[in-house]
Amino acid sequence: MNEQLQKPFQHVLQQWQRNQQAHILEGAEDEATLLEHHFYKFIEAFSAWFKTIDRPTSLEEALELPDVQEIARELPAPLYIPFENELDLLVDGIEQENDEKYD
Repeated sequence: MNEQLQKPFQHVLQQWQRNQQAHILEGAEDEATLLEHHFYKFIEAFSAWFKTIDRPTSLEEALELPDVQEIARELPAPLYIPFENELDLLVDGIEQENDEKYD
């Protein structure tokens, strides 16, 4: 995986693990907020990286990229759909504002 993606991606995976261990009465909401934060920090890094490559012409083509395949393999299933949605927007040249990501 590209070096600039590695650290933010590892933060997402680590936060995912913490979320899985959080009890509903013991800070689960805070952990979920942190997961969302780390996920979108990763998406920001991913977007910056994506702009440095030849933009794929379709989502299917983007999903064939080795770095994207590695992310897809390691990403927990519940986070895959939001990742794919963000990837699809990037392929289409659409970049969301930070506040739109949290709606």
